[in-house]
Amino acid sequence: MKKIIGLMLICIMISGCATSTIVNINTNVPASNVIIDGKAIGETPINSVVLKNKMGSYQIVIQKEGYKVYNGTLHKEQKIGPTAAVVTGYIFCWLLLPALLFLYIPYMEGPVPDQYFVLDKE
Repeated sequence: MKKIIGLMLICIMISGCATSTIVNINTNVPASNVIIDGKAIGETPINSVVLKNKMGSYQIVIQKEGYKVYNGTLHKEQKIGPTAAVVTGYIFCWLLLPALLFLYIPYMEGPVPDQYFVLDKE
């Protein structure tokens, strides 16, 4: 029984790490083309782009005729994973609690929901 509960808790924890953030992207120049990780997203202002949280950075390119091309990364913030696995582990099997807490130490990084970039004239 404890093995089944342990496997269930691991599944809950793993699925909790696959979170996403809804991101809005805007610039000082309307109708600028936005490319994230090599994929064309659209023209600014962009609302409600869903990006998965990940430990690495998202590369962004913003371009508009008459302005310098912006190459950089999306601004990031620390995301705290859901605590459901920790609470469940404590209720069903308090012996697993230290292991679950240890696995939650590295937080997931994700993009800040509202991103604003400034393009300079050429």
